[in-house]
This record gives sequence, C-alpha cells and structure tokens, in this order.
Amino acid sequence: MKSIRAANAPARATAIGDATGSNASTRWFLAILFLLAAAGCWWWFRGSLNYDFNSRDFNPLGLVPVAFAAIGLWNLLPAIRGTLVGRKFAGTTFEMDGGESVTLGDTLKGRIRTATDLAPTSDYVVTIQCVEAITHTSQMDLRQTTEDHVRWEATRKTDAASVRSTQGIPVEFRLPTAALALGDERAQGQVRWVLEVTAPLPGTDFSAIFPIDVRAKRG
Repeated sequence: MKSIRAANAPARATAIGDATGSNASTRWFLAILFLLAAAGCWWWFRGSLNYDFNSRDFNPLGLVPVAFAAIGLWNLLPAIRGTLVGRKFAGTTFEMDGGESVTLGDTLKGRIRTATDLAPTSDYVVTIQCVEAITHTSQMDLRQTTEDHVRWEATRKTDAASVRSTQGIPVEFRLPTAALALGDERAQGQVRWVLEVTAPLPGTDFSAIFPIDVRAKRG
C-alpha cells in the first residue's frame, strides 16, 4: 500500500485563491454581451435578412448577428463549465512558499489544497506557464485581435494515491532566468504566469488555476 505524504506548509506562505470562478464571470459577461448584440442586430435587420448569396437582395450586414451569436456561444460553453467547476471545488487554494512573488531563477514551491479530499482516477497534473498576450491591429479595418503565446511551460505529475488533496498537492518548479517576467521590457505584449492543476474525476474533472506573480531578478 502506498504511503500518503502531506505537503506541510512553512511558517511563511501566501494563499492564492482559485481564479476559475472569476474567469467564468468574464466569460459570462462576454457571452451575454454578444448574444444581446446578436439579438439587437437581428431585430434591426429583421425586415431585410436574406441569406441567399445568389439573390440580389442579399445584404452582407445580415451576417453580423450570426457572427455575434457565434462569439456569444463560444464564450457561453466555457462560462458554464467554469461555473460548475468553481462551485464544485470552491475553497481550493495555492499556498506559495516564500512570500507573495517569486523571482526568475528561483524555485516556485508550495502546495495546492482543496476543501474536501478528492479521489482522482489518475495522476494530478500540475502545469506552470508563462503566457504573452499580443494584440495585433489589422491594417485593413483596424480591428484588434489578441493571441496568447506560451513562452515557457513545465509540467509535473503526482500520483493521486500518494497525497491527500486537503493536506496539499506538492508544487515545485525551477523558473528559468531567461524567461519573461511580469512587466518585462522585452515583451511585445502583456505577460502573465499561470499555475494550473487538473485531475480526472467521475463526473466533473478537477481543475483549478492560479495567477503567479513572477518578477525579474534584480541586478
């Protein structure tokens, strides 16, 4: 039988809450906004909607509510999932050792705790990512689009039978000195660091995400 090991918290640790719920709220806002915009556009063009591309009465503006509805639905699905996950695993936190931030070249260390013990059917997968969000402006219509680019990533697995999630899923990553930090002058866009944990469960899979404050090494 495998022994259960606990990730004990040191005297100085910063608790970071799961951001799944707040991310779902943003998705809900975008979904409702675009679905309402789609409904408004449909009402405005309701007398001239014609989707026969070969017809002389075809109006390209009739595609606007379709596009808005598609964007709304694209945000609605993760909003629903995020809400379900956030409610089911409410109270999940990441206890980060050493303070409120970590420096490039140092080790991000701590533990992820859940409010109740979980029984995953496979390993806990913990991933740390450095993501740069770059906004591009189209020269044709001046539209702006933002794309996420993963600049650095590392993953570690923990045997679910070897830990109790209420006592802590261990986290330990050595951060590269050459990576981008928050507010890095070398970045072309906005940099964020994200710690994520997942595990398969019957029904809704376990998932939690935490923003990490990563700073450049001074000097």
